[in-house]
Order: sequence, then structure tokens, then C-alpha cells
Amino acid sequence: MTDPTSAMWLKRPRLDEALSSPARVVILVGPIGSGATTLLRQWARGHENVTWGWSRAIPEAPGDVLLFDDADELDEADWQRIRDMRRTQPQLLVRGSVRSTHAVPAGEDVEFVRDLSFTKLETSEYLASLGSQLDPSAVYRTTGGLPAAVNALARLKSTRPTLVRETLALLRPGSLDARDARLAVPEVLTAELITELGGEQDFLARAEAAGQGEWMADAGHPLFLLTAPVRAATLKSRPVDDAQPLREAAGRVLLSQGAWLGALIEGVGAGSLDVVDSALRGGGMLLLTTHGATISALLQEVNVWELRRWPVIAMALALIYNARHEHRVRAMELMGVALIAARSAPAGSSERALLRLLESVLQRLLGIGDGGVKAARTAVRVVGELPAADRRAMVGLLGDIHIHAAISLMYGGHGPEALGEFAHARAAAGRPGVQLISLGGTAAIHALSGDLVTAQGWVDTTLTRPWPTRILDEYQGALLHIARAKIHLEHDELDDADASLDRVWHIIDTIEHWPLLAHLRAQVDICRGRSREGLERFRALRRRRGTRISRPQARLLDLTESSLTLSFGDVAAAVLMARPGDLPSVSVGVARSEMFAGQYARALRTLARISPDGPGVRASVAALEAVCLRRLEYPDDAGAAARRARAVADAHGLRTPFLLIPAEDRHLFGDIVPWDPPAGGVEIQTPRLTEREHVVLRALVDTTSVNDIAERLHVSTNTVKSQRRSLYRKLGANSREQALAVAIGRGLLDNSR
Repeated sequence: MTDPTSAMWLKRPRLDEALSSPARVVILVGPIGSGATTLLRQWARGHENVTWGWSRAIPEAPGDVLLFDDADELDEADWQRIRDMRRTQPQLLVRGSVRSTHAVPAGEDVEFVRDLSFTKLETSEYLASLGSQLDPSAVYRTTGGLPAAVNALARLKSTRPTLVRETLALLRPGSLDARDARLAVPEVLTAELITELGGEQDFLARAEAAGQGEWMADAGHPLFLLTAPVRAATLKSRPVDDAQPLREAAGRVLLSQGAWLGALIEGVGAGSLDVVDSALRGGGMLLLTTHGATISALLQEVNVWELRRWPVIAMALALIYNARHEHRVRAMELMGVALIAARSAPAGSSERALLRLLESVLQRLLGIGDGGVKAARTAVRVVGELPAADRRAMVGLLGDIHIHAAISLMYGGHGPEALGEFAHARAAAGRPGVQLISLGGTAAIHALSGDLVTAQGWVDTTLTRPWPTRILDEYQGALLHIARAKIHLEHDELDDADASLDRVWHIIDTIEHWPLLAHLRAQVDICRGRSREGLERFRALRRRRGTRISRPQARLLDLTESSLTLSFGDVAAAVLMARPGDLPSVSVGVARSEMFAGQYARALRTLARISPDGPGVRASVAALEAVCLRRLEYPDDAGAAARRARAVADAHGLRTPFLLIPAEDRHLFGDIVPWDPPAGGVEIQTPRLTEREHVVLRALVDTTSVNDIAERLHVSTNTVKSQRRSLYRKLGANSREQALAVAIGRGLLDNSR
């Protein structure tokens, strides 16, 4: 950060908020150059009655806030003095900074604040504030975001390696001792790696206390990173000839520890894509979701075509870029590279299992082929056939393989198979993220099928565990929130349904489950009578997300738009045409569209072809059959269908199968429909016939002969046949009798017309 006397300050709300915590004692933790002094002074500007203190120089009567710039120097007597002050002055706030948490006595009630370095975005903002033309990504990668280093390079106005190293080497705190020099070669250190490199066991404690580096939290293994100035100064004063092989060896040590991020960093530094590939395989999706920005910055210089031999790396980068709308073109390019590479794997190998899984994910995300169903089945089959030794070798990836196979199968309409793969994932996975996806996915499949009791059981089981918010309200928890939203929706708990969707709505622009989230949000909008507003939001989201999705998801979006449009009575715009391979829920939407258009017989034929895949579809089919049969004047059959619909709905606690029932038909189902019709009601429109279709309809009252009608109208018989087909289609009829029955019921033969 800038010198404290400078007018240039970078606003950092996250750290300002942390310092403004109601906690009595808040301590910033960071190495030399992390900008802790500037942060404290910047924060102090917004507060009154602030007093600064030092070791053995703590004021007798401080104001409301007591600040310590370097609390590492405080001794036990100083801390006792602070404790006494806090007892006698309950309003007193203490704020300070340390290089190591060990400088604070054990047992002190302290709130530590870490991660003081600039983020990549903050690096960019700071460079812009200085008018620097340097590439923010390059500066961030070189400095690790250390504010003092970023500031030095910004003023250097160059990223030439030699100048950068010289500049960084001049910054505090300087070089490591000669005995520790080789430890500056790797960028990442662990206690085990230090031992491998011949370092002393107390090195990490010494380096942290001296402000030469800091710890990074990582799911795989805690990592210690020396600051960029320390590494630059050490390597300048004590050059190492075998730096690249040493970094590759360090990467392999880190792989053996499960320190996936560290291994990836060292692999990139050594130019070893083999180590990078192994780190990505070991870390799985959690590594990508936790450190995506870091990984993309590390790998941005790798040539795309070089990745044809490394489909896992290509796929990892594709998934990271796909999460950012402005990088979707780059993501598509990388997915294509990964897909080509994945198809070249040898048969019957663990490599082939992993690459078939990648192919499945790519097809699902790109919306090509069968959406990844076949590739997913191949992946799990190959895994099942692997020798025990090969399975043990890829144990860290088994959960990911089963998870993503399950998601591909789920979206392909193969719910039972997907449930099986989610179960395999739970058995194989050790990582919380994979466990959460498998539990949430199981709950979601049951909830979306209408089996709410089973779904609620899985939700309850999932919520007995204390999931970290960083995964619960991100991709890993999305299917759980989808399940909960669906259950609340069916129970008419609309506020709770909205709240469940809101938990993951902040990632709606990146998550692959967005069509499901949008569909459930639309149903809530319909229930609340705000379909027009909901339709505008839905269309904006659909335009923003684009068309790169699997066919079943695209059809779900078509169904959603049709439902929103029907709910405020625009039947003509709500037409949903049948397509081969439609899932049962979409076919129900097609039949509903036909019913609202007055094509009752056609709707019944569509419903008869549906193979229900759960209680929700069974109830919906029976409800629509009841309405169509009533409109065709088959009251007994309509009543029987209505009772079937009610029985299924009552047994499973369902309400949405009756959501878009016309107001005049709701009496068929009793009090099961809790929502009032939207303003103006949802009514079936009278079919819109052309002038010539009206003439043909009237002629059909008198004769069945096409020749007679053609002669009467002075047209060919083929013209009459064409107009009759069009008439029958609009009326939902397949015979003269049905056509006339519908026409009479809708007043189409009224003399006034």
C-alpha cells in the first residue's frame, strides 16, 4: 500500500469491516510489507479519541481506541496492562498488528484478521489509481499481492524480470540466512518439504516471527509462503543452479502430502505439466472452486494447443473460465481441446475412466450429443472394472467421477441411475464438498419427482452436519437448496422457497443448475401472481446465459416460459410443441398448452403417450385428463381422473400439478388448489379460426362429403382437406363429431359469430 502520508488510499471494505468488528480486540496478521500499518492508520482516520501505544509505553489514560502498530514487541507485562484496562474501561477497543499469532499470549480473547495482501482485483485497482500501465495479472503473479511489492513495481513501471528481481530484492525484510538459502527456491513450503530440503525444524516459526512469510489456508494441507521480496533477495545473494529441478522435486513431495495447491504452484514454476495434472486430479473440484482465480493466473501463459496432451488441465481451466461470462469464448475453446484429448485415452485404463468423465461433463455443459449420458455410463463402468490397485491409485477422484456421472444422468432423465451414482459418491468420497453434492442431489431428484417425504428425509439427514458456508451456499450446496425450494413450494411456503433459492442465486450467472433454479423461481412467481414480472426476469436471464446447455435443460426453459405466459392468459404466445425425446415433465407442458388452445382430444393423446416417472407427473397427467374430459363432455370420466389426481397429490403433499388449472375447472379437485387465479383468471381461449375455416366448419354441420363442400365453395378437394386438417388441429379434434362438439361448446357456431 502507499506511504501513510500519501493522499492515495485504496479502499478495502473487507478489512475495514473486520477492524470495525464489535470484538474488543482485533489483530491484523501479516508479514512485513503486508500494509498492516497503513490499514490501521487508514481505519483510525474514521474514528475519534484514538491513542497509539508501544511496548513499555502504553498510555495511562487511552481514549476509546488503543492502537498498536507492532504488537509482536508487546511482552507479558504489556498484555497484563491491556487486560487491566479492558476491565476498568469496558468501552475500550484494542486494535493492532502482528507478524505471527504466536506473539499473542494463548487464551487471549482476540479476533485475528488474515489475508492482508491485495486480491487480483485490488491489485488492478491500485495500479489504475497510480496511472500504471502494467499488466495487473503479471504484477499479482510476481508479488503475490503483497502491497509493498505491488507499490514498488507500480513505481518501477516495468515487468522486465531482471529489473523486477532487483527491485523486490531491495525491499524489507531482506535475505534469508545462508543456512536457509535453498528454502527460498520453492514458492510453497511445508514442514515435511523443509525436512526433505535439509532445512531446520524451527525454520517456519523463525520465518513467521521475522515477517518473512505467512500461512495460507488450503483444504489439502496448510502452506507457508515466503514473501516475494524475501525470495528475490535470497536468490540474488545466493543463486541456485538447480532451481527448476528442485521445484519439480518439491512439487512431487507436496503431491505425496496431498498439498494439491502447493504442488500445482511448484509444478508451474518448474514447467512440469505432469505435476500440475496430478495436482488437479488429486484436488478435484474443491481445488477449482476454492482457488480458481489463482489457478487461472498461474496457467495463463500455457499455450492452448499444448494442452491437447493434458485434457485434465484444459478441462480445469475451461471450468474456471466458464464461471465468468466475459471469458465464455475462452472456456468454449478449452472445452473443445479437452474433449478432443479425452477421446484419445487408452481403453480399459483409469485414465480412460477419468477422461470419459471429462467428456461427459463437457457434453453436458456444451449441450452437445446426448448431454454426456453415454460417456458417464462408460466412465463408471470402466471404474468398476479396474483392478484394485488402480482403484486405490485414483481414490481421491472416485467421488468426483460418481458425482458428475450422476449429474449427467440426472439431466438426461435417468433418475434411478443417478441416485445409484450419488450413493457410490457418498461411499467413495472423503471431501465435504462431494458428500454435500451427493446428499443434495439425492434429495433434489426425489423432490423434483414429487416424492416429498423421501426428499425431506434426505434434507434432514444432510442438515444434521455443520457444513461450512463456503460450500453450503455455493455450487456444492445448490442441489440441496433446489430440493428445499421444491418442498417449500409444494407446501405453499413461498417465502421459504424464495429464501432457499436466494441462498445460491448469487451464482446464477455461473452455475450449471441455473435452468432448474429459474424454473422454481418462475413457479413461485406464478403462485404469487407476478408472472409478467417473472417472465421479464426469466427472459433476461435466458438471454444472458445463452444457449450452451443440454437439450433437456433447454426444454425445461421452454416449459418455464410457456408456463409463465399461460399464467396471465396469453395462450397464443404460450404454445409448446412436442419434440422427440422430451422428458415426461415437458410433455405434460405440451399437453397443457394444447388444452389451453382448446385442442382437448389432441391433449389427451399427448397425455396417453407419457410414461410417468414420479408422483408429480402422475398427478399432473390425471389433472389435465380431468379438464380435457370435462370439456369434451365426459363428466364421469372427468370425475374419475380428478379423483386419481387428488389421491396422488394427497398421498405426497403435492400442489403444483394444479397450479395452471383453469379457474372454471378447479371445482373438479376440491380445496387442494391453494392459490387464487392471477388477475383476470387463467382461461382457455376460443380457438382463432380464419374466415375460410369458419366456412368449412359450417359446411361440416350439413355434410361429411369433401366433394360436396369443395363444390359448394368452388375450390379443389385438396384445398378443403387442407383447411379441414387445420380446423381439426385448432379444435383438438380427430373427427367431424369431435370438431362439432368442441365448436358448439366454444360458441363457434353462434349465428352472430
